[in-house]
Amino acid sequence: MTTLAIIDQVGGWWTGLNGAKQMFYGIGVVATLVTVLLGVLSVIGMDHHEGVDSPGLHHEGDGLGIFSVRPLTGFFLAFGWVGGIALDNGLPLFGAFICAVLAGGSVMGGVIAMYGAMMKLKSDGTMDVNQAVGAVGTVYVTVPAHKGAGGQVVVNFSGRQETLAALSGAAQPIASGEKVKVISIVDGRTVLVEAL
Repeated sequence: MTTLAIIDQVGGWWTGLNGAKQMFYGIGVVATLVTVLLGVLSVIGMDHHEGVDSPGLHHEGDGLGIFSVRPLTGFFLAFGWVGGIALDNGLPLFGAFICAVLAGGSVMGGVIAMYGAMMKLKSDGTMDVNQAVGAVGTVYVTVPAHKGAGGQVVVNFSGRQETLAALSGAAQPIASGEKVKVISIVDGRTVLVEAL
């Protein structure tokens, strides 16, 4: 089948629809095109900015509100196609409208829930050094005695490995390779340790 024949067939189908069916199917076709466009933008990495959020109606910090592009596109995609199909199957306009709204709302809720769950999986990468208290590490650079500066330790905490500046209140330095325990936090990148 040639491109012109497909266009002619689609045009014939469209002109054969009444006004209500054209409205529903028109919404469905436009929403389908937007969905495809969003998918292409996502694949090429240009989907990071969701600029149509309504303030106050979104999950805190995830950028995905009720009135943002993805949920609205999902709503109109289901609304248009389900409404048109319902009319094709003999439902009256009001019944088709109710079916379309229910389908659209279900898809919108599903999209919001799916993206909300995905956003919870994201990590901002911020280290909370307070979680290092009690963790065991290894001296990387000898930790001087009497809280002298210059020592470093490698500590595993919160599922990550960090190299932190280290101080020790002991009378003797703690040599490189020795095991230590973090007993307190001095500042955002410095810990107080004791030898094990």
